[in-house]
Amino acid sequence: RGFIGRAIQKDLMNKGYRVSVVSRSSVTDSDNSETDSLTWDQLKQNGIPQCEAIINLAGYPILDLGSRKAWGANYMQECVDSRVETTRLLAEAAAESKTKPEVLICTSGVGYYPASSSAKYTEEYVSCAQTDGWGCMLTHKVEDAAAPASENGIRTVAMRMGVVMGRGGGAYGNMKLPFYMGVGGAFGDGKQWFPWIHLKDAAGLYTFAIENKEVSGPLNAASPGCLSNGAFCNTLASAMWRPAIFDVPAFVLERIGPERAALLLEGQNVIPKKALDNGYKFEYPTAGACCDELVNGTD
Repeated sequence: RGFIGRAIQKDLMNKGYRVSVVSRSSVTDSDNSETDSLTWDQLKQNGIPQCEAIINLAGYPILDLGSRKAWGANYMQECVDSRVETTRLLAEAAAESKTKPEVLICTSGVGYYPASSSAKYTEEYVSCAQTDGWGCMLTHKVEDAAAPASENGIRTVAMRMGVVMGRGGGAYGNMKLPFYMGVGGAFGDGKQWFPWIHLKDAAGLYTFAIENKEVSGPLNAASPGCLSNGAFCNTLASAMWRPAIFDVPAFVLERIGPERAALLLEGQNVIPKKALDNGYKFEYPTAGACCDELVNGTD
């Protein structure tokens, strides 16, 4: 259970759902009798246990700058395979289940959309996997891997996740210390769009997708208050009463790999149209509210 998975589990259990966790090895939760666990090998052998919904969050971390594995062709392929293979496995198992789940949610990303300084992307936009960059290719493959479920009448949602901001991990986990020390700043010139979302809204959208049968297909998981990377960094620094003047030059970021650097130096203005149209209320719709909770929140 990773950073986002724990938040989703908490949100679902607070609403009365029983959660089963699938992992590479058996997971025990002695403090929580409402959590079951099984391994991927058990799932392959026995199929999907009867359930209402399936969520896939599996995948090698793309922006884990502390990873010991070197960024390169092999690691990039692992990032693809770990997402695509698990999505396909769950979709096929759901399709073959005697009692099919109501919904399968795979986790894609805003990298589906090409970088642009002017475009506003809703779920209606269709990108090109061959020409719009590595992130776009990756997300196309993940979303295509869910086809066995949709082709067998299971409602399927592709969560196009933005940059998740929350205490305890994610982007904020990497940003907190330098910003607190007064040496934080934007990536590159900071003018690129920064499609962020607070962790609580990221988790909330999965529950929303489970409970709203009208929601299917792609779902943009990004705040309606999208702004530039520089503006977000200034907002975070202000919440800490710190400056944000030490921008990270593009040539420095290139050292982490051109594909990863592009994810930080380029951005998209992603609009959560489907969520808003179907009545989702963002708990943290603005960068100010998000950063205040990151810095001053307690739960």
